[in-house]
Amino acid sequence: MAQGTYFTRAGVFSFLILRCVAFCGGPKVRTVFEFPFKTWVENIAVRANGNLLVTLIDHPELHMINPFCPGDGTMVSAFPDALGLLGIAEFQPDQFAVVVGNWSDVTFTTTPHSYSIWQVDMRPFRAVGSEVILPAVVEKVVDIPEAVFLNGLTTLNRDDQTILVADSGLGVVWRVNIATRNYEVILQDATMEPTPPYNLGINGIHIRDQYLYYTNSGLQLFARMPINPNGTRAGDADVLVTNHLGDDFTFDRRGNAYVTQDPGNDLYQVTPEGNVSTVLGGPDSPLIEGDTAAQFGRTPFDCHILYITTNGGLVNPVNGSAVGGKIIAFNTDCQ
Repeated sequence: MAQGTYFTRAGVFSFLILRCVAFCGGPKVRTVFEFPFKTWVENIAVRANGNLLVTLIDHPELHMINPFCPGDGTMVSAFPDALGLLGIAEFQPDQFAVVVGNWSDVTFTTTPHSYSIWQVDMRPFRAVGSEVILPAVVEKVVDIPEAVFLNGLTTLNRDDQTILVADSGLGVVWRVNIATRNYEVILQDATMEPTPPYNLGINGIHIRDQYLYYTNSGLQLFARMPINPNGTRAGDADVLVTNHLGDDFTFDRRGNAYVTQDPGNDLYQVTPEGNVSTVLGGPDSPLIEGDTAAQFGRTPFDCHILYITTNGGLVNPVNGSAVGGKIIAFNTDCQ
């Protein structure tokens, strides 16, 4: 089946079977795709048609994964003059903003002034299996030479094509306008600042109900800050969770946050009431070894499935043995 063409009669029938299996005792966790050894899958976005877009931080590549056909993946594009990709978000229908820059998984250091924002238009993209028939339109939006370590990314306003980007090295948030290519620092706070040993500060960022939620890897916190429609601060930061590693995260429809823990191996949940619990993995569990990001499916058939990216334990391998980075499907109906 051509990737992106799902809703044939046979496809719908297959999806209904998958959905039925989920309710009738199917696997709680399954591997959707595994990359070769020493491949770090960093972030994830989900297309409206169900395909997953994942970034690699140790290779300057964007890949598309078909979550309904395990093992089915296609490289969408490679990016020049960079070590890897980080945050990704949809800023217009089937158009994605991507962080591109140089962070080394060998030295665990960033190269300041190497970061830029690119846009990837997936609307013309067509592929059969791993073969690209029609390419995506890939274009650099803007270099941000003042940045130290651009990381997490989220959409602020689809109408004017503005995004927010976390700078883990400076401990600030940049606002970038994709259309005008203008950028500026818009948020800065003590809860966003970087700390040793890796000098990582604010990491994953997402907007929900007029709040910017974010993790800080160095400070090991999960916080939120009220913001105005233009992204400026509307109040003080509120720290929701402390003493928990946090990378990227997402929310379910009930407002529960699911937070990945790289270099840990847990996925923890934060309820709207502030209760924290581990829902998948554990310190010594290889289940989601080095989980880096998570997003829910967008079709009626997988909206209950949380797709989790991992680096295979490259930073903190379980039992001293890392594996290839993976995309894991977690059936949240089975909690």
